[in-house]
Amino acid sequence: MSALQWAARGKSAWETGCILGVKRRSAAYHLDNARKKLGVRTVMQAVVQLSASNNGLF
Repeated sequence: MSALQWAARGKSAWETGCILGVKRRSAAYHLDNARKKLGVRTVMQAVVQLSASNNGLF
């Protein structure tokens, strides 16, 4: 699962980092990149947009 998928399940960057075996900052970096690529302001907006796109990740 990706950092954005864990965020969709309500996990924080710290929790995501623990799950993925990376530092909190690395998880936050990946979430920030996803946010920028999707052109939204918040991680939750990125989650909603990705979920609405129905591209099979959720």
